[in-house]
Amino acid sequence: MPLHLVTGPANAAKARVVLERARARAAQSPLLVVPTVADVEIYRRELAGGGTVLGVRVERFAGLERELAYRAGVPGRTLTALQAERVAAAAIAATSLERLQAAATTPGFPAALVAFAGELGEARIEPPRFVAALRAWAAQDPGRAAFAEELGALVLAYRRAAEKTGRRDRPQHVTAVLDALRNEPTRWAGTPVFLYGFDDLTPLQRDVIDTLANAVGAEVVLSLTFEPGRAAFAARATLHQELLALGATEDVQPAVPDYYDAPVLHHVERHLYEPEIADRAEPQDAVLALEGGGERAEVELVAAEVSRLIREDGVPPDEIAIVHRGLDTTAPLIDLVLRAYDVPAAVRRTIRVGHTALGRGLVAMVRCALLDASADELLAWLRTPGLLKTPAFADRLEARARRDGARTAKQARALWEQERWSLEALDHMAQAYERGGVKALAERVDAEAATLLAAPYRRSAPVFDAEGELDARVAAQVRRALRELGQLPPELQPGPAELAATLDGLEVYVGSQSGAGRVTVTKPQSLRARRVRALFCLGLQEGVFPAPAKPEPFLGDDERRAINAASGLRLRLHEDALNVERLFFYAAVSRPTALLGLSWHAATDDGAPTVRSLLVDDVADLLVPGWAEKPRRRELGAAGWPGDMAPTEREAARFAAASAPSATPPVIGHLTAPAALGPLRERHTWSASQLEVWASCPVKWFVERHLRPEALVPDPEPLIRGELAHRVLEIALSTLAAEGGLSPERLPEARALVRAAMDEHAEDYRISPNPERLRSALRRLEVDLVRYLEFAAHAGSALAPTRFEVKFGMAEDPYPALDLDDDGGLRLAGRIDRIDTDASGREAIIYDYKGKTATEQAKWLEKGKLQIALYMLAVRSVLGLEPVGGLYQPLGGTEARPRGAVLRDADPGLSAFATDRLDPEELETLLAACADAARTAVGEIRAGALEPSPDSCAYVGGCAFPTICRCVSA
Repeated sequence: MPLHLVTGPANAAKARVVLERARARAAQSPLLVVPTVADVEIYRRELAGGGTVLGVRVERFAGLERELAYRAGVPGRTLTALQAERVAAAAIAATSLERLQAAATTPGFPAALVAFAGELGEARIEPPRFVAALRAWAAQDPGRAAFAEELGALVLAYRRAAEKTGRRDRPQHVTAVLDALRNEPTRWAGTPVFLYGFDDLTPLQRDVIDTLANAVGAEVVLSLTFEPGRAAFAARATLHQELLALGATEDVQPAVPDYYDAPVLHHVERHLYEPEIADRAEPQDAVLALEGGGERAEVELVAAEVSRLIREDGVPPDEIAIVHRGLDTTAPLIDLVLRAYDVPAAVRRTIRVGHTALGRGLVAMVRCALLDASADELLAWLRTPGLLKTPAFADRLEARARRDGARTAKQARALWEQERWSLEALDHMAQAYERGGVKALAERVDAEAATLLAAPYRRSAPVFDAEGELDARVAAQVRRALRELGQLPPELQPGPAELAATLDGLEVYVGSQSGAGRVTVTKPQSLRARRVRALFCLGLQEGVFPAPAKPEPFLGDDERRAINAASGLRLRLHEDALNVERLFFYAAVSRPTALLGLSWHAATDDGAPTVRSLLVDDVADLLVPGWAEKPRRRELGAAGWPGDMAPTEREAARFAAASAPSATPPVIGHLTAPAALGPLRERHTWSASQLEVWASCPVKWFVERHLRPEALVPDPEPLIRGELAHRVLEIALSTLAAEGGLSPERLPEARALVRAAMDEHAEDYRISPNPERLRSALRRLEVDLVRYLEFAAHAGSALAPTRFEVKFGMAEDPYPALDLDDDGGLRLAGRIDRIDTDASGREAIIYDYKGKTATEQAKWLEKGKLQIALYMLAVRSVLGLEPVGGLYQPLGGTEARPRGAVLRDADPGLSAFATDRLDPEELETLLAACADAARTAVGEIRAGALEPSPDSCAYVGGCAFPTICRCVSA
């Protein structure tokens, strides 16, 4: 029975013809084949609505292939896509490559080889024949020989590797099925087959149709959107001729204007791309031009129109469609905006398993068990939802790992097991892989996936929400992938690194299928089998729609023509990409019956200008002049919508907030709660460093010294460097002081003491968790300390270091606190880095070590540098020494001389700045002023007077805690 073609333009009642014929054959249990899963559901409802509930079976083309295999009695399972890629990877690894070596290392090369081998299989070109054709082609130009030999070797290696699996790839399997049916046509039993909605057919699909119609003798009816001579269908002219060559009869259906509620849409369908147009039509609010200032603004503009149609015009959501040619990249944005606008939509997209919470945890677990994973991957596994009853345990591990420099999973695991339980699950997974490879690993991961999936729902029986459904899909996809890989021969199974990368790159669907009550969001070519009342075509930009042609990875059309001519093969030539894109656009604009919206954006969200697609101009040529130049616009960065246009109350509130005068966020206020002020008022002892921090910025003191949040990162390097420098200098100078002190003659001994102290205490004061950085930081510190000792040996001071790291004021300290008032209500504690005394042991100079800079006495009060002055008062009152100077000593930087305050006549040989020399009265006045500043600071602390000081807060200026402070300068 010949093939029957039903042709005609869009909306020419082709579906009615096909469905009527299918209903008429209901007694023979015909198959109705449609392109997509969504189409299957739609046409099942369509048939049921016409009274055909039973009899006609609706399937996708894959369902037709399964039915063919079942009836032909061809056993065997085909290679899955994942298995085929592993076969290709093995073939690539087994082939010696030079010309293709660089390309073979790219991630997409195995998939490209699978696709090329599948193309040869669909054309029934066996590998030896293809190799012979390549050699005939290469004989015409010796420069082609290396490439031809390598490509042929890859195709042969792929076939040999596939044969090791005992399975065929899909083209091989389908062609075997078709050959079996050609040998025994009665196996099909004459079941009619009806195909609707296919604008293109692969060679394998044409082979199926040819076999059913001509070899088996089944009734085959195929609808094809096509009109001879029209530019819109140029991409399908060859297909039309090929189908006629199969002996098809043709039923040509004319255009039916009654399908359209808006005549202008019929006008667009009939004249799109035509060179001569008699009349231009009025859009009549049925063809909208929409321009967004940016990508998000465009989506928001369309979403607002869709919301209006649903709310005000009562259009059912399932009669509205949104199409985007580049949906793979824009689906997350479209989904986000539609959710924000409360538009029920079916945004079906894929996401990598490694980008989901459960998938990231499973992949991290595999890497930690089988590879030298990082500490971050161990944390990713531990943070899998539900794995830890106390998620804060993972946070504490991260903090400790960062502080201790644990960079590998093994190091982080050791830290975990010091405080928590053993992570034996990693050992069990590693043992399973060693025992049975991927197959045993699959069983172990299956159990772990089930445990992790159920973990957040312990002792409950919930109905999965969207997040739970995604986790279930991820678990199923990982289990399926491991099961498929485990079915391969051991030599084709991936190693640990490849396995982890494979699992990470698996894709799962996010979102729901199109259906009742939801707006369909899809690609233009996926909507060709159904009509809608309103359609919005987004992303009409050059480079997006029409999409640029994809380069063929192995053989371009010129090479294919040459090979065909040299060998007699019929390698498929790629169609004119622009004509295909024009057909997709025609299919989209012909789908709506009442409203067509075309949208584009003038710039990216970063402000880079973009170019509107010429497809918009093709429609503009059919409408009155000026239509495309006067679109509805939404500015880049616009927030919300005015009240009468707002799709939701939330969007109206956003617009109102954006339109209102900007409000200054409240700056952090004073402490007023008794619970906060009480401990501060009752406290009597304060450290000099605390008061310095308060003087620099009260908010900084509040965060760092009062709240004391636990750090997630190692202590700042300058802080640890300073502690190590203090310890090394204490050891070196105290050792030297015990035997006569530091002098130029003893510098070699001083250098040796510095090196020995550095070696002894470097691990106690770990400057950086990074081993490479640690080595360089220790070397820089050693150089700085040696340079300082060289300066100190020649500084000319008559005073010698006698006391180091002198602690006072706290209960465990050897010296009491300094009383700064008469009633003992304010006492000072601290730690003095070094005290140098004269030969009599009465006069003293106090040293406080700094990094690269030191503050002169003239700016102590201005910059809140109170510490050295308060230490001078403590030395006098607590130690009974007479302070003749107090100096901040830089240990790095270009200037080694200290800064501070020294009596004019004290220690005359000391290398000091002249401006730091003071008369006794001036020094006493300065010390008294610093003591008063300390009393004022404590009074402000006890009053809770938090006042931001952003100019002096951070080390280099600016606010260190802007989210807490919220001051204007932050």
